[in-house]
Amino acid sequence: MNWNYPFGTTEIIFSILFIFVYITYVFRTIRIARKLKTTARSLFLKFFIRSIAFVLLMISLLGPSFGEAERELKATGKDVYILVDLSKSMDATDVSPTRLEKIKFEINRLLAATVSNRYGLIVFSNDAYTQSPLTYDQAALGLYVQSMQTNLLPTSGTNPCSALELAYTKMTRDSSAANKSKILILFTDGEKPANCKAYLFNNLRRFGFRILIVGVGTSSGSSIRTGDGFLKDSDGETVISKLNDKALSSLAMQTKGTVYRLNNQVNDIAKVVEEVNSLEGQLIDSRRVAIVTNKYYYFLIVALALLFLDVLITVRTFRL
Repeated sequence: MNWNYPFGTTEIIFSILFIFVYITYVFRTIRIARKLKTTARSLFLKFFIRSIAFVLLMISLLGPSFGEAERELKATGKDVYILVDLSKSMDATDVSPTRLEKIKFEINRLLAATVSNRYGLIVFSNDAYTQSPLTYDQAALGLYVQSMQTNLLPTSGTNPCSALELAYTKMTRDSSAANKSKILILFTDGEKPANCKAYLFNNLRRFGFRILIVGVGTSSGSSIRTGDGFLKDSDGETVISKLNDKALSSLAMQTKGTVYRLNNQVNDIAKVVEEVNSLEGQLIDSRRVAIVTNKYYYFLIVALALLFLDVLITVRTFRL
C-alpha cells in the first residue's frame, strides 16, 4: 500500500486531541455513574467504535493507494516553425511596448503551452534566415527568441514568401519530419503584399502544411520609433505603419491558412495554441504503466457508518 501524504504534524495533533478528549470523556462518565450508583452501559463498546472510526478517518486523510491497473500513456508531437518579421515596421508602438516585443512575449507563452512539439525559428525581412533548427530544447529556443531585433538582419523590407519557402525546404528535407504534422506560424504586420510564386503555394498545400498567420498591429497604425526620433520617408514625413488586413487575408486564402490578430485589444494566441493542439501529431513515445489510485473513500465510508452506529448507541448513567 502506498500513501499520498505522510503522517505529519497535523495527524499527530489530531491523534493527541482525540486521546485527550476521550480520556476526559471516559473519566467524567464513570464519575457521574458512580455518583448515581449505576454503571455506564455501552461505554467500552462506544470507545471501540469511535477508536476504529478515528483510525479509519486518519487513514483516509493519508490517501491510501493500492490495487494496480495498467494504462497506456502516449506522447505525440508536431513540427512547428515560427516565422517572425524583423522589418523596421515591427518597432511600431501601436502594440505595447512594440510589435516585436509583444511577439517575443507571446512566443514564450506559446512554447510553454505546447511543450511536446519540436520548434524552429526563422526570421526574415527581405531575405529569410534560420535562427534555430527544429528542436525540443525550448530553453535554447527561448534565448534565440529574446535576441531578436529589427537590426539583426543585413537586408530591409518585408518578404514573407522567403520565410515560407525556407521553412518548406527545411521541413521537406528533414527525414525525421516526414510523418509529422507540419505547422508554420507567421508573425507579421503584412505591410507589403506577399507575391509568392504559385509553385510555393501548391507545394505547401500538397505536403499538408498548416499555415497560421498572426497579424500584429492595428489598422490605425503608429509611427516607428528610432534612436533619434521617428522614422521618416524620403520627403521628410513621419512614416505610419499599419496592419495590412487585405494582404494577410489574401495570403491565408492562397495557403488555405487562418488569420489571427495580436494587438492591445485582441489577442488570439490562445486560439493559435488551441489549433496547434487540435492537429494530429506523430506518436513520439508509448508505454504501459501500472497506476495505483487513491482509495480513501473505502475507509471514509466505513468510518461514517461507524459514527452513525455510534449515534444510535446511548450510554446510560442513570436508573429509570
